[in-house]
Amino acid sequence: MTRKLIFLDIDGTILIPGEQIRQTVVDGLKKARANGHMVFICTGRAHSSLPDELDRIELDGQICSAGSDIWIGGENRWSCSLDPKLIEKACRILEEMDAVCLLEGFKETFMSRKGTEILTEEVRPGDNSELARWKSYFRRRPNVRSLSEWDPKQSPIPKVTFIVWRREQMDEVRRKLGEDFYVAFFQSSTKGVYNGELISRTENKGTAIRRTAQLLGEDVRNTVAFGDSMNDYQMIEEAACGVVMENGDEALKAIADRVCESVREDGVIRELARMGVV
Repeated sequence: MTRKLIFLDIDGTILIPGEQIRQTVVDGLKKARANGHMVFICTGRAHSSLPDELDRIELDGQICSAGSDIWIGGENRWSCSLDPKLIEKACRILEEMDAVCLLEGFKETFMSRKGTEILTEEVRPGDNSELARWKSYFRRRPNVRSLSEWDPKQSPIPKVTFIVWRREQMDEVRRKLGEDFYVAFFQSSTKGVYNGELISRTENKGTAIRRTAQLLGEDVRNTVAFGDSMNDYQMIEEAACGVVMENGDEALKAIADRVCESVREDGVIRELARMGVV
């Protein structure tokens, strides 16, 4: 079988929020590599904030910061950052909306005043998975600083994360920042909490898949990508076979080549088995 390059989102794809990566998933991905295929994480998380349990998986590389930071075999092979002027514009608009604003750098995160108020408290019942993840992260990580300390010359930023509080604000963000960024919103089960990301218009998970294949001298026609949320959109669109989880966003399923079982049903491994990869 031709070698496949497999790209996996983390949260909602191989990791159930609040749990560990299941052993069946770990074993399945190890088998894929043993069969000659290559396995990569492709996530919105910064490389410095990847979950420790990924060490259980034998990976060929990590694509981080929504496609802006490519690591292969433990080596940083490519990275880029957002235009500081666009970041400053985004911060100003989000502050006017009383939003939480997070500048996710390669090594540290800069948090707005509203973020300090909201994200340093305990996780509450009913918090959506993204909000709960951020709260847990900020309560245990030392590399978080005030937004007022951000120096664009010293700390390049590849991605902006934010939270707004009303559904109409989602449209406002798209209207005011949609020309400058790809605006991705996450599905939310919590009324009044809408998580989103501002991603480069030119560098994303999709372009990172193509660039990774080029760096390895591999054919992009042999790529497979798994995702569940709208920051996976370009990845699902760009991969030769884009697979969306059953628990994924309906708009993402609309462009998928395949839809597999949910993360709770080990959908990634089941789909790889149907492909003959494991």
